[in-house]
Amino acid sequence: MQGGLLLPPECAPGGHSVLQNPYRSTTFSSSWLQQSSLQDFICDHSLTPGWYQFQIFDKPASMPTQCVEVNHCGTQAPVWLSLGEGESLPGPLEVRQLTACAAWQFFSSSSKECCMFRIPVTVRNCGDFYVYLLQPTQGCMGYCMSDTLPTSSLLCGPGEVNVGGSCKSEDPTPSVPVVVSEVTGNTVYLKCSFESRSNSSLGYVVAWSRLSPEGRKEELKQETTIQTFAFIELDGFNLRLGDKIYCSSSSFFLDSPSVRGISVESQEFFAGIRLRPEASSVSEDGRLYEMVVESTVPLPCPEGSPASAEQCTLSLQLSTTNDLFFWSICSC
Repeated sequence: MQGGLLLPPECAPGGHSVLQNPYRSTTFSSSWLQQSSLQDFICDHSLTPGWYQFQIFDKPASMPTQCVEVNHCGTQAPVWLSLGEGESLPGPLEVRQLTACAAWQFFSSSSKECCMFRIPVTVRNCGDFYVYLLQPTQGCMGYCMSDTLPTSSLLCGPGEVNVGGSCKSEDPTPSVPVVVSEVTGNTVYLKCSFESRSNSSLGYVVAWSRLSPEGRKEELKQETTIQTFAFIELDGFNLRLGDKIYCSSSSFFLDSPSVRGISVESQEFFAGIRLRPEASSVSEDGRLYEMVVESTVPLPCPEGSPASAEQCTLSLQLSTTNDLFFWSICSC
């Protein structure tokens, strides 16, 4: 059992044998063995058919997928895994039928044949390592191994995804964004802010939109950022008082931009002045009625005007019709 998943029998302990002769490494030149009487060439013509895992100094290794030079891997004819057009190694817990090739160079020629002999090989991805269903070679050939594992071999736990060889949260979706207003000098901005739910390095795509008079959302602006917030100016042209505004955010892994979370949208933000309650009937019964005038955005004084209470205020006008009170508001 690994990452909450049931492993195939050949991945479990006892389900495969281990080939861990370090001379099988692609970096090892067999010429040293030719000069030594202590070690013979590796020959897999007598290998017992079965599932095998490669290890180099007790660490998982894999069969190389590029042509190997002759007289390497402790043998004269190194065997490597050939991936044809459209072929790839299996993903986590997948199994795939592939072909291995033996490299050879004829003594009478300086040219090298990367695939002099072909050998069928079944490959199983066990998550943290590969296992290979091997059979004896046709002569004195040796299966090669590389000390690096392809990043696709990593099996991540529930809710995680393999990104560049590391397990990361499968869903980098940020929290629901919130829109608030801020003022800098005489300029009013709206700020879209959210929280990250991942410990990974993320980038964010933030989009602003508003509701048209016909009830359709019109996109105003989109930007990419590494911050968990973004701004848009309430400039009176593209974005005005009285607009109903939304922002949305989606995130992606910086080292793998193709892995993106879903887009999350904020609640509606009304940019302007509103009355609470929006409508009310007031009777001439001597009772006290309270209404709240609320501005969702700051209203800065015009640049250069005196910042006195008389010069920079909101005026409210009260009118009545058929014993109903209505408020009209203007900015001065």
